[in-house]
Amino acid sequence: MSKNSSAPSINDFVMIKPISKGAFGKVFLGAKANNFDLIYAIKIMSKEEMRKKNLVEKVTCERNALAVSKCPYIVHLYYCLQTTSHIYLVMEYLVGGDLKSLLLVMGRLQESHAAIYTVEIAIALEYLHTHGIIHRDLKPDNILIDSKGHLKLTDFGLSTITWKRRKFSKLVSFARFSQ
Repeated sequence: MSKNSSAPSINDFVMIKPISKGAFGKVFLGAKANNFDLIYAIKIMSKEEMRKKNLVEKVTCERNALAVSKCPYIVHLYYCLQTTSHIYLVMEYLVGGDLKSLLLVMGRLQESHAAIYTVEIAIALEYLHTHGIIHRDLKPDNILIDSKGHLKLTDFGLSTITWKRRKFSKLVSFARFSQ
């Protein structure tokens, strides 16, 4: 932990190795410098690149979607950290890789596994939609596998969060009809 506060800073973490690169940044395997028992996936995004590519709104949406998600089939966000130059999303690391890689190796899934995976994805989507979040980039690459073989949705960069609009539109509708 940082000396001056109980909240962590990125300096409290060690980047172990890169694990992926996407449109919004790079993801590293990381751990807290004083404790390698828990491994994280740390997404690093340059603020300058975000501004240049007009991605600030998308990154904010991704962070917000992850922050409100408390579903066992959605990747857990532990921390959102920042420096003057970067944003860091510290998320759970899922050792099973992604569904795309699994399908490439297996060719196809057994029916029993496909049924379980379908239910897990449906529960995750139901949870998101109930909370006004539309994923908009559902594909095997964005479905990760945990150590027990369960699926978790990730990569909310193209998501839309509609809960604010829904509340606002209900207020407007109520105001319009109550006059």
